[in-house]
Amino acid sequence: MKRSLSFFILGFLLANFSLVHAQTSSNSVSDPVEYAVEDIQGGNVQVLESNSKTWDPAQEGQVLESGDEIRVGDNSEVTLTLQSETQVHLSANSDLKVGQIAPNTTNGFFSHLVVLAGVVLSDVKKNLLESHSSFEIEANGVVCAVRGTAFEVSNVNGNVQTATHEGKVEMASGGESHFVTEGSAASFSGGKYQGIRQLRTEEMNRFQRWRSMRMRIGNKRMQRIHDIRMGRRQAWMRRHGRAMMQRRRARIHRRFNRPH
Repeated sequence: MKRSLSFFILGFLLANFSLVHAQTSSNSVSDPVEYAVEDIQGGNVQVLESNSKTWDPAQEGQVLESGDEIRVGDNSEVTLTLQSETQVHLSANSDLKVGQIAPNTTNGFFSHLVVLAGVVLSDVKKNLLESHSSFEIEANGVVCAVRGTAFEVSNVNGNVQTATHEGKVEMASGGESHFVTEGSAASFSGGKYQGIRQLRTEEMNRFQRWRSMRMRIGNKRMQRIHDIRMGRRQAWMRRHGRAMMQRRRARIHRRFNRPH
C-alpha cells in the first residue's frame, strides 16, 4: 500500500513538473520581431521592397523589413502589426517607410518608422519598458518617441502634427522637445514649434473608429499565426532576393511555430 502511494505521489509530481515545464517553454518562445501587413481595406496599397525599384501590390500576411516602404492610395487603408500588442494604421493617401525594425537582447524590439506623407495612427503596447523596447516615428525631421500609447502622426506638406489619444508622446526637433499628453495635439512647421491644443471632434471620432477595429485585427493576426503553426499557411517569402534573410525568417518561424 505504501509502495503504491509512493508511486502515485511520484507520478503526480512528474505530471505537474511536465506541465509547468511545457508552459515555461511555450512562454519562452519569442514572438518574431517583424511588421506584418495584417489588414487591407480597398485595393490601392503597394509595397516597395528595399532592394527593388518596383512597387508591388501589398498582400495580407506580407512582412516588411528595414528599408521597405508601403504606400496607400485613394479609398484604401492598411494596418500593420508588430508582435501581439502593437498596431500601426495608415489612412488613405499615406506613405510610410520602415526605417529600422530589429530585436534587442531582452526579448523586445527597436522600431523606427518614417511618415513620408499622410496620417499614421500607432497603437503601441503598454509595457515597452519591461523589455527595454523603443518605438519612434519620424516625420520631416520631427521625432516622436513613446513607451506605450496610442497616437497619430500626420505629415502634410512638411507640416507635422501629433495627436495623442492615450498616454503621452515626446516630440523633438532641432534640439527642442515637448510632451503631448492624452487629449492634446501639437505641431511643428518648418522646424518651429507651433504650440499645443485640445483634440478636435473629428480626431476623437477617428480614434473611436479605430478602437472598434483593433480587436478584430488582433484576432486576425492570431488566426494567421495559428494557420502557419498548423501548416495551413506558409510564412511570407520576399519577392525580391535576400536569400539569407529568407532563411533567417524561416528559422524564426520554425522556432516560433514549433508545437508545445
